[in-house]
Amino acid sequence: MKFAYFPGCKISFIEDYKLSFEAVMKNLGVQLVKLEFNCCGYPARSKNFEVSILSSIKNYALAQKYDLDIITPCKCCFGQFKHASYWYGQNNRLKKRINQLLARENLFWDGNTQIKHLLSFLHNDFGIPELEKRIQKKLPNKKVAVQYGCHALRPFSITGFDNPYAPKLFEELLGITGVKIVEWSKKTECCGNPIADTNPKLSLKIIENKRKTARDAGADYICTGCTHCQMQYEMAKQYKMNKTQTKELKTILFTQILGTALGINKNRLSATGKLL
Repeated sequence: MKFAYFPGCKISFIEDYKLSFEAVMKNLGVQLVKLEFNCCGYPARSKNFEVSILSSIKNYALAQKYDLDIITPCKCCFGQFKHASYWYGQNNRLKKRINQLLARENLFWDGNTQIKHLLSFLHNDFGIPELEKRIQKKLPNKKVAVQYGCHALRPFSITGFDNPYAPKLFEELLGITGVKIVEWSKKTECCGNPIADTNPKLSLKIIENKRKTARDAGADYICTGCTHCQMQYEMAKQYKMNKTQTKELKTILFTQILGTALGINKNRLSATGKLL
């Protein structure tokens, strides 16, 4: 199984996600092909819609050139790719303009290249039964709250990721590792990262409220499957907004939990070698 690997711009700030994602894919026999991709286009969406769509479609076209679908660990990038393919198919004027720009670089996209997020790929394509066969050890009965990430869930008519009101894909994947899933009220709410630059105070207030809610629900960890969500939780920890809390709620990447259950050495899942 082979995919064009789209890590996303922000993953360089989350070294453990890069390490653990690549280690899990290798363990599962998934070959990651690195191409000369540009940004997904999300940062430009509010400033120049055409540029944002072109950015994603150009990446699709490059992957098509190598006859590959794309896989990404970033839900923001996943959502942007999905938006781009939707509007490319809906807006003929935009499609014509983008095709003209692609032609200048000898590129063309026929609309068939697919974008896969790590979670949807494992759940829908690789399959939970096959993944469960690969589990080497069940993890300690730690209580874990899942952070879904907005860009994959909404709008469902475009992303098609999971039920935006009652998603279960993430929990079903985590369930085979042995951890205990904690139900909490804010699992589908935004982490606050999209406004981190424009309103950092509100952004950190949102994430701290989510951390408190998960902690009150009894969680030992919050599990993320999105570069931006993980960055947001780590930023909240860095600023230490709530200095009076007696129990620190840790954040862990899904790929680190799954990788541990698959029997992958912890040094391949974390730069520090520290996990659960």
